[in-house]
Amino acid sequence: MRWIDYGKERIYQLGIILTLLFIMETLLLILEGSFWIGVVLAFFAISVWFLILFLEFYRKKRYFDRIFECLEQLDKKYLIAEMVENGVRQEEVLLKEILRQSGKAMTEQVNQYKFAGQEYKEYIELWIHEVKLPIAAAKMMVENSRNEVTENIEEELNRIEEYTEQALFYARSSYVEKDYLIKKVLLLEVVNSVVLQNKKMLIRKKAQMNLQGLEKEVFSDSKWLAFILNQILSNSMKYADKEPLKLEIYAEEEKEAVCLFIRDNGMGIPQSEVSRVFEKGFTGEKGRRIMGVFGYRNQATGLGLFLCKELCKKLGHALSLESEEGIGTTVCIVFPKGSMTWMEK
Repeated sequence: MRWIDYGKERIYQLGIILTLLFIMETLLLILEGSFWIGVVLAFFAISVWFLILFLEFYRKKRYFDRIFECLEQLDKKYLIAEMVENGVRQEEVLLKEILRQSGKAMTEQVNQYKFAGQEYKEYIELWIHEVKLPIAAAKMMVENSRNEVTENIEEELNRIEEYTEQALFYARSSYVEKDYLIKKVLLLEVVNSVVLQNKKMLIRKKAQMNLQGLEKEVFSDSKWLAFILNQILSNSMKYADKEPLKLEIYAEEEKEAVCLFIRDNGMGIPQSEVSRVFEKGFTGEKGRRIMGVFGYRNQATGLGLFLCKELCKKLGHALSLESEEGIGTTVCIVFPKGSMTWMEK
């Protein structure tokens, strides 16, 4: 709130006062009154007006400055009505009531959307669990009738299963804090479970695995960490353009953290795209043309690494990626040491 702006908005008052003074001076001259008495009265009237104007400005400025100070201190700005002090003037009382009513209306609106979002999330989760049943049944049929065609069908079923799992974790990602349990996790166990889950695809890619230094414990949630590693491993297999696919998964212990690295010798990512790989929906040029069972097609959704980044943030981990086109990609997950570190994030 600035004095110059406040004064400009009330310039009409000065115009009214000057008009009245002009009429008064004219009457004094007509009535042969003292000219200097009129001048003194005019000066006095204008001075009193400026003083009243300044005091009113100072009072309002202090009032609104206190409101803005409260607003800056609040994380949830819509609660400002609860922090505003009760005014003594009518306009202050009305302002507080307006803020209270608008805050209440906004809270009700947010709750409506929140309830609708929760219902949609529950529906998606239920649908995904239901669709997993026919996928599992189809995989059993494929298992009982092995040939080249059914192997290709199995690969497509695995891809469908991966996308449904991705959709499930995406639906839960907004409420991840209600669905995880942070405790000590042995990296070797989680990595082995992920490798075992992808063993058929790894065999098909003729993958050479090199696991080192994974006998380390970190604080995480095994289910969510397995999903993150599965997405990273899936990308390594999806973007493999050499045989054999070489995968290195190793951990290094630092002073205040444990770093888990996943390195592959795939096609790599252009430097112009590395900074964008964690953006939602970003697929990049290579993500648009990947060789599948039925030739080249778009296999990337742009959600995998985005989900990994978001989940790592909520779990208190750091996630980074380095890549060189034609050489390969290295993904690093950093687990801070200490059971309480994740709570500070």
